[in-house]
Amino acid sequence: MFRSGFRFCTAAAPSRAVVASLARYSVRRTPMLHIPCVSPVFRRGYAISTTGDHVEQIIDQLSDNEYSQIANEYLETLSDELEMLAEDYPQVDAELSLGVMTLSVGEGKTYVINKQPPNKQIWLSSPISGPKRYDLIGGKWITLRDNTALTDLLEEELLEELGTKVVLELEN
Repeated sequence: MFRSGFRFCTAAAPSRAVVASLARYSVRRTPMLHIPCVSPVFRRGYAISTTGDHVEQIIDQLSDNEYSQIANEYLETLSDELEMLAEDYPQVDAELSLGVMTLSVGEGKTYVINKQPPNKQIWLSSPISGPKRYDLIGGKWITLRDNTALTDLLEEELLEELGTKVVLELEN
């Protein structure tokens, strides 16, 4: 009767003492316990990525082919710019393959920039600013979270890493 109000989650047992106290389970196998999700720790949180604007009117409306062409051109141009940058800065290494760019800057700092065709977005995973999703707005790849352009963010973070101003000459 009371269980109907709870959502149940599956979680590993917290200790071997709990495992030993459950006679029906083997000590070698950690049982999965069904714990009511009354704590916010067990609930999945969702972030709202926009400021409440009507997104469809802001984002450039593209066909799948248009998105693919624009995203490929952007990534190829970015790759060319980063390869020219690598000539002056040996710690910079950029590689583009099948719509996924890997940019290594210094030790242990790797960026991943990739196309997301189902969403018509470009995603960035940055060791400095974390993950971001970019939509094409007014011909530029811009995140709805804080309205920054992908190119601008890369220039800022490369400045921080290399200690010199970097200008990436990209059309969009």
